[in-house]
Amino acid sequence: MSALHQYLFSDYLDDEEEVVFVAHRHFFVFVPDILRILVFHLLIPFGFWFLFPQLLWIYIIWFVIGIFRTLFVIQDWYYDCWLITNMGVIGVEWTGYFERTSSRVEYQSIEGMGYTIKGVLATMFNYGNVKLAKLGGSTFVTLKDAYNPKKIERKLVSFQEKFMKEKNFTDQEVLKQLLSDLVIEHVKKHGLPNSEEEDSQVKNISK
Repeated sequence: MSALHQYLFSDYLDDEEEVVFVAHRHFFVFVPDILRILVFHLLIPFGFWFLFPQLLWIYIIWFVIGIFRTLFVIQDWYYDCWLITNMGVIGVEWTGYFERTSSRVEYQSIEGMGYTIKGVLATMFNYGNVKLAKLGGSTFVTLKDAYNPKKIERKLVSFQEKFMKEKNFTDQEVLKQLLSDLVIEHVKKHGLPNSEEEDSQVKNISK
């Protein structure tokens, strides 16, 4: 993933955790907010300026406020997302410059996943809800109005499988090292068994 995403979402990441994919909500759901801002902060002030040009500075201030409101909506879209990392899924919710929340689901804690596309507009513009089910209960984590939910689900499955394979391999290596350390420790304390001891052990086993 790009270094920009890694930097912008660094506050949500653990050490050595990397963002491999960012799942956003479809921007289409924010279009009504953008249109309201354009009408209220651009078209209406332009009409008043045409009628009362002497109040130009008021219209400029009103237009600048509209720009900041537009930037706020864009940030709301960008930061309301799922961060799919090499360790799990982080749900980020941005409600303002001084308020944000996040929830984490590790790959080994995911019991299942699925998506729902409902409605004519959702079908046309390819957005819907993606849901993760956590192990050990009826807890769900949902990303609403996600763009291309099928792609998100496939990436989640792919990254989860990759993580579990690497984890199993690591666990096997740790187990091998542990057994090796136990054998070495046993040899240090008791030494290597001689042939007579081996023969008596074989006879005892055969009995």
